[in-house]
Amino acid sequence: MQKFKFKDFLPALILALICGICVFLLAGTYSMTKNAIAKQEEEGAQERKLTIFPEARSFETFQYSDAISSELAQKGIAPDEVYTAYAADGTLLGYIFVNSGFGYAGKIVTTTGISADGNIVMVIATAASDTPKLGKEVEGRPFLDGFTGLSTDSEIVLNRDVSAVSGATISSRAATGCINRAREAYQLFKERGLI
Repeated sequence: MQKFKFKDFLPALILALICGICVFLLAGTYSMTKNAIAKQEEEGAQERKLTIFPEARSFETFQYSDAISSELAQKGIAPDEVYTAYAADGTLLGYIFVNSGFGYAGKIVTTTGISADGNIVMVIATAASDTPKLGKEVEGRPFLDGFTGLSTDSEIVLNRDVSAVSGATISSRAATGCINRAREAYQLFKERGLI
């Protein structure tokens, strides 16, 4: 029977030590940068809201009950976030819905502005992890401007109401789905007398 010596375990111990140091360094880096990342994301969200409603002076989180939240979830149209946009004099400008979905190769997040009278004001999309020059093209104004002015009264159909991005049909469909979910949530709020 062969006896194990300390030097036989030395490579494994060194590797475990290196892994432990790496984990410690990664955790430290995360804790040092998480607040800066959160602040940057918050500033980006505020910038998107102001791009949609430049005359707005405040954005308030739209409040609704747990029962409405459950109904939205059951219908598969629950938005990630909803805000109400107000002008400086307190006039209601509209609503902002943030929805997310999965495109061809990554997450797509849409920020949809809907006016007080129920028309789409503007859509901004981010597809940070989608395929460059294909899926990321849904971020472009040529595609997104097709939604501007559309009514929330009926479903938006890709390649009928809005043209898909050539070569990025899956991501175009995902973005359109996000916008349709925002539209449906708006309609549900309207039916329940919240809007």
